[in-house]
Amino acid sequence: MPALWDSINSGPDRAAEDIKELKAAGLPLVLYGDGWYAPYLRQYLARRGLPIAAVFTDAGFTSSAEAVGFAEISRRFARFNIVIAFANARLAREKLARIEGSRVAGIYFFDVMGELLNNTFDRACLEARKTEFNAAYEMLGDALSRQTFEAFLNGKLGGAADRLAEVYRKEQYFPKGIIELSDREVFVDGGAYTGDTLLTFMRLSGGRCARCGVFEPEPANAARLKVTVKQHDLRNVTVHNKGLWSAPATLAFAVWHGTSASAISGAGEVSVEADTVDNAAPDATFIKLDIEGAELEALKGASQTIKRNRPKLAICVYHKPGDLYEIPFFIKSLVPEYRLYLRQHQPVACETVLYAVI
Repeated sequence: MPALWDSINSGPDRAAEDIKELKAAGLPLVLYGDGWYAPYLRQYLARRGLPIAAVFTDAGFTSSAEAVGFAEISRRFARFNIVIAFANARLAREKLARIEGSRVAGIYFFDVMGELLNNTFDRACLEARKTEFNAAYEMLGDALSRQTFEAFLNGKLGGAADRLAEVYRKEQYFPKGIIELSDREVFVDGGAYTGDTLLTFMRLSGGRCARCGVFEPEPANAARLKVTVKQHDLRNVTVHNKGLWSAPATLAFAVWHGTSASAISGAGEVSVEADTVDNAAPDATFIKLDIEGAELEALKGASQTIKRNRPKLAICVYHKPGDLYEIPFFIKSLVPEYRLYLRQHQPVACETVLYAVI
């Protein structure tokens, strides 16, 4: 199976080696960046017993009161290590290359999303499912999809943490050349949050659609979603304070805490109602799912709709180790004619989306 496996990094776990190096150095650890990625990185470093001495950001960047400028960091510490707290490590390195860094001992970056989303696997796990990963890889419809697959696996193995920046693309859920919207779409938004994807859909479609069913099980988010619909005077939109699943059910649900996303979980502290696409939107022409690991179950509950309508699909595949092969296998089992594409919408191991189109 040379096509995929020759491109997978066979070297050491670079992340583990870098953690050892930082501990051995004993120098102050300084974060560069204080945006959305920083809390995830802080949690990752704390689990490894690495305290953060200070934080600096670019001039004019709005952040917490803790952050200072680089000049202040250089004044405080004679020698220090920097850990990039940007998701886009390549951009961060370009910026760091322009500063006077004589006191900087080293610059490090960690893709922490796999661990903090409970989606990690080692080389032994990869080897055990080698046939499945390779089969899913060969289903992909273009070179960028295959490069994205390779970069995702390399990142998981800790050998090339910034490879995803090379394949990172914007246009999440609506990539040009893959998703083409008609003016009569029946759009299902699973994991609608407070309406960000819904608003993008409405903008790209010019508001022309048959109807939208948006599903958000977390009560506070669902309430804000209803406000979004009202504020923007969105017509033909139905908000469901429900999850999507393989059958109608009442499910345990863990509400968002800290850097963890709300999700269906056996350890959840509240109960939520869930329905199926087949019940709630049997005429769907476009289904988007970002539902924190419940994607495969929701696809099972949409199987009749998918076989009958062959809707466009935009399915997140980064929440569980098996998503990268189980979800494409299931989709192709329903409609073998689907063309599959993989796109990366963050330069770290989250927002990885599988697209299926006819």
